[in-house]
Amino acid sequence: MLGSTLWTPIHAIEYEQNSQKLIANPMIRMIAACARNRVMGINGTLPWKIERDWEHFLETTRDGVMIMGRRCYEDFVEHARNRKVIALSRNPNHNFPHAQRADSLSGALEVASSMGKNIWICGGEEIYREAMPLCEELHLTQIDASFEGDAFFPSWEEHFPNEVSRREMNFDGYRLVFLVLKK
Repeated sequence: MLGSTLWTPIHAIEYEQNSQKLIANPMIRMIAACARNRVMGINGTLPWKIERDWEHFLETTRDGVMIMGRRCYEDFVEHARNRKVIALSRNPNHNFPHAQRADSLSGALEVASSMGKNIWICGGEEIYREAMPLCEELHLTQIDASFEGDAFFPSWEEHFPNEVSRREMNFDGYRLVFLVLKK
């Protein structure tokens, strides 16, 4: 159809570069907050309402895949809509709105690794304990206060002996220490 007005040349279309890059070998990291007495939870929720700590958690984990237990997910569900979340439950009939279900940490890590993003272990106590030997980094907020609780952050010192960064601040009457620790 040479010379036809029906033929239109194909133009190159420029696409915006995807800001969420896939990572070939995602890093497995852990993020947690605990009080001086290692308390991190009570009745399935945080025992404190410290806005700066919550903002730090949300910002730090924003572009990764989050793995968390059922009780943690139930406390987090309203924030899961715009994130990649894998919730753990041994109950095969348990469905999680805005999250995939896995029945084990190893299964969750397999799914998360295929997503090409850094992986964040987000609790609870049993999952932290199981994941600690697998993680390369720990992002820990230490709250210089004691709280009543029924969930405790496991001992991390032998797994993460190297402090990479430390930032301290006072917020809402609490002294907070934001640590990044490595193996």
